[in-house]
Amino acid sequence: MSKSVLLDIEDKMAIITLNEPSSLNALSEKLVKDFTEALEQIKYNPKIRVVLLKGNGRVFSTGGNIKDFPEEAHQATVGREYMDSYANLIRELAQLELPTIAAVHGYSYGAGFSIALACDFIVASASASFSMVFNKVGLVPDLAALYHLPRIVGMARAKEIVYSARAISAQEAKEYGMVFEIVSEEELHSKALELAESFTTKATRSIGLTKYLLNQSFELPLPQFLQQERLVQAVAFSSDDFAEGSTAFLEKRKPNFQGK
Repeated sequence: MSKSVLLDIEDKMAIITLNEPSSLNALSEKLVKDFTEALEQIKYNPKIRVVLLKGNGRVFSTGGNIKDFPEEAHQATVGREYMDSYANLIRELAQLELPTIAAVHGYSYGAGFSIALACDFIVASASASFSMVFNKVGLVPDLAALYHLPRIVGMARAKEIVYSARAISAQEAKEYGMVFEIVSEEELHSKALELAESFTTKATRSIGLTKYLLNQSFELPLPQFLQQERLVQAVAFSSDDFAEGSTAFLEKRKPNFQGK
């Protein structure tokens, strides 16, 4: 049986591929399990500096697979237990202290849209389409869509996107700030790869700590945020990357960061 998610590690980059093209990369229980395991492998591999996520086949992902829902999902306890693995997946992705890039082509619908939003950057093909389709089947957007979406587009626009469940073009998504770059279908992989490679020489530890703070910036009052900033900067001061960066600055040369 083929794996639902492929993990390829190329030098300093991890490439995750959703690999259930026959179901349009719908999120089966197996795919979620394989995806989470891939993220855990990445988290504990100090050589990896950036993560690129893509979908195999005609689309990025059409979201949750209704055929995979448990028959007793209408029972509250079963529904909650079913969602636990999905919550764990998105937590691992959103809190990964590395730059994450989603290369989106075709449909990015439902939970597939949620996964893309949890990445730091979305590079989309010109024909890509995004939709929070949950309302069409009587469900609530999940995988932290309601956490990430209003932070990116604002509350009013997030409500319109979610309530209407309409399809959003790549161009419109870029105008709302969801998509970082639009490219042709043929260039999607190479352009996403180019963006990913640009992070392999950066101060990875600094990026990870910065991401940690950014993820808290909407929740914490300023005094508590400054306290977190103080603690995190102390960690950065003790990093090898700071030692290299400060030395390179004084020596007027390009730093050679090791991501530590």
